[in-house]
Amino acid sequence: MTDWNEMAFRLRQNGEQPMVTPEFATRHHYYNHKNSRSQDRAKELFDKCHVRPLVRAAWDIIHTSMDDAEVEDAMATVKRLDHKHNGSNSAKMQAGTLVQKACDDILIRRKDPIEVFDVYFGQYQEYTPREWDGGKDARDWEICAEVFVDTIKTAVEAIKEACHQEAVIKGEVELKGCLPNNQVPHINRPDYVGVGDLKTKWPRRNDRSKSGKTKASVPKSLSGQFEMNNVYQVAGGWHINNRKPVWLLYVTDTDYQLFNQGNCDELQPDFLDQVVRDQSVHHKVTEKMLLLADGKSDLFELVSPDWSHISWSDPPGVIEEAKRIFKL
Repeated sequence: MTDWNEMAFRLRQNGEQPMVTPEFATRHHYYNHKNSRSQDRAKELFDKCHVRPLVRAAWDIIHTSMDDAEVEDAMATVKRLDHKHNGSNSAKMQAGTLVQKACDDILIRRKDPIEVFDVYFGQYQEYTPREWDGGKDARDWEICAEVFVDTIKTAVEAIKEACHQEAVIKGEVELKGCLPNNQVPHINRPDYVGVGDLKTKWPRRNDRSKSGKTKASVPKSLSGQFEMNNVYQVAGGWHINNRKPVWLLYVTDTDYQLFNQGNCDELQPDFLDQVVRDQSVHHKVTEKMLLLADGKSDLFELVSPDWSHISWSDPPGVIEEAKRIFKL
């Protein structure tokens, strides 16, 4: 088998030939489902069926066109809508991504921890806080920097415990397969050994505190809203990956909490089965919309954005584009 760290490990529910996304979905540039609670449905359709094709076309123009005006317009589209270039990232997201990469270097690639700390703290310092949120991200960047290296240290020890029964610790993989009664594949990307996800928790801004922050803490259960979103995330992979027991690992700079089938109800097979059924119904509704809509305009008439959903925490240019598309 190919090294998990070199190529995505793709699974299909019944071990048949690699699945192909149906034409009724690909014609809308919709190629796979994901965690149904990670985004408002309108946001997911907006991103996949409108933004990504626009950004892809803009990059094609930038790389091939000899017309300066055309290239300039394309660059404007990229700066406004491409999440890698429009300030969509956040300090906490960047910190979490780099902590996982640092853990991979230490635990999988066996690199010297001291060197790894220096490399990734340096990369974190290169992050430019976004400018459209009134300075909140800049403050988060400062707060996370104070505990960044200690969070890596705690995460390394936590992952060792979570993977103590594994002969070798393996990194992120891609699991792909259809949930029950769905035609479009569902994709899940576990962080470790095909069954586990690492969640970093960071201090929060607190203007009432003398320090200006509240210390990070790990959840005591998976019953909260954000933790339940994480349960939905791992449930899809659990179903695709032959129902192998899954785990969720929450880490701060000083503490960690590992949830698995041995210590919480939300990761038991019966509960995960219910979550999978709920997601499959959600996906089936999306598939019906993709099937019925003749084009993008028809598709967006079938959904109404829930602007209060956290997935709409985007730069102003993205929100303006969404309101234009949804005719608001």
